[in-house]
Amino acid sequence: MTIAKRRNETPITEYPPDEIHDGSQDVVTAGTAIQLTTTDTPCRLINIFAKAGNTGNVFVGGSTVSSARGMVLEPARSSDWFPIDNVNKIYIDCEGGNTDGVQYCWVV
Repeated sequence: MTIAKRRNETPITEYPPDEIHDGSQDVVTAGTAIQLTTTDTPCRLINIFAKAGNTGNVFVGGSTVSSARGMVLEPARSSDWFPIDNVNKIYIDCEGGNTDGVQYCWVV
């Protein structure tokens, strides 16, 4: 697949993903960031979905993510697919109950 990011930009050749994986993570304590996984998990793209049953928003970002910073996901909402080289670099936090969390898919 060849794509051009902007109108006059040289096209980039992208190879389709070889595999797709999925997982889920709940926040243990609201107000405390938690990694999606502590395992080394290489990836190319990831999509994160806030569980429909969440009682509040989920916040997605790096290790310093909190309710004051990070990408906000309302219950039953998902992020766009975005590039990152390892799933373990992503953290979540929540403002709702301690069972709020996310489901996610990544490709390699």
